[in-house]
Amino acid sequence: MIPKVGRGDRVGGLMAYLVGPGRSNEHTDPHLVAGDPAVMAWHDDNELSGESGRAIAHHLDQPRRARGVEVKGGHVWHCSLSLPPQDGELPDEKWAQIAESFMTRMGFDDAEGTKAPMRWAAVRHGLSGNGNDHIHLVVNLVREDGTKASIHQDYRRAQKACRELEVEHGLTRLESDGRERSQRAYTHAEKAAHALSLIHI
Repeated sequence: MIPKVGRGDRVGGLMAYLVGPGRSNEHTDPHLVAGDPAVMAWHDDNELSGESGRAIAHHLDQPRRARGVEVKGGHVWHCSLSLPPQDGELPDEKWAQIAESFMTRMGFDDAEGTKAPMRWAAVRHGLSGNGNDHIHLVVNLVREDGTKASIHQDYRRAQKACRELEVEHGLTRLESDGRERSQRAYTHAEKAAHALSLIHI
């Protein structure tokens, strides 16, 4: 599983891209596979529209806006988790398990009640242009109580989490080495999402 990590400060633009048609109309049936309890109660696995994308963006950003907290480098943490083509397509239920486990391994959950919850969503919208099954995680780094989640070494933590999840879920095992399969910068679709994330919606 290959993670691609990035940050920004315009969750509305990012959500607009994720629920939209994509660069080549490759996005089909955009829907949530996981997220914080409130966002899942409202949207569940229904197909997401532009309106619902804006509603999710507003929900995710509410703690930061309410408390006036700014995060240097951007408060929106975005990570795509992509499978190699040989792993085929996973059911939504499996992606939900992976997303929730990934959030825990990244330290983005409530650590069994010892930290304030975070607002987040995992969006699935069809295969990439290269035929890779994938999801996008959108996380507000400002917790409900106004504290900020740690992103120290998030790049390496994401890699480590993916290696563990490959074993746990019987997926193709990729190696982390000096070439580093994860990428910090957005590529292809991620570039479009990053550009859109600069737009106020």
